Amino acid sequence: MANFGHVEKITTSVGNRKYTFRSKLEYRYAVYLQLLEEQGLIEKWVYEPQDMALEFQHGRYGNIRKYLPDFGVCDNEDFWEIHETKGFFKSIDYTKLKKYSELMDYPVTLIFANLANTKSHRAQYNRAKRLEPHIKRVIFDANKTILTPIKHLFEY
Repeated sequence: MANFGHVEKITTSVGNRKYTFRSKLEYRYAVYLQLLEEQGLIEKWVYEPQDMALEFQHGRYGNIRKYLPDFGVCDNEDFWEIHETKGFFKSIDYTKLKKYSELMDYPVTLIFANLANTKSHRAQYNRAKRLEPHIKRVIFDANKTILTPIKHLFEY
């Protein structure tokens, strides 16, 4: 796993459970999911669900890769799906999500805080667009559409 020195881990409680999130985006999205759970719009959510992880061989040398989803989300009809938050979308992340969508039965939602088709983000944006047909949906602007309206709930 890559080590992004500028991304600080956050240890805090959400919904009376203590977590160590790998980024502010993960923390804020967890607060959003907790709000949905408390409002009865989803049944429950799980952070880094181990039972939904996937190991697979990749590349010409058959290297073992592991993908651990950020969130498992269960709707009110007992139907599970995966929600993956991304600040930076590397090519290996594209590979993992595409493989996951091919091998697992859980629909995938990919969430970006703010990813636009600009010169500096074009490669990431194009990766996300290529992945769209294989997954349930891509949210390119979660900061604006999901997180800003509830920013008063965030500690970080």
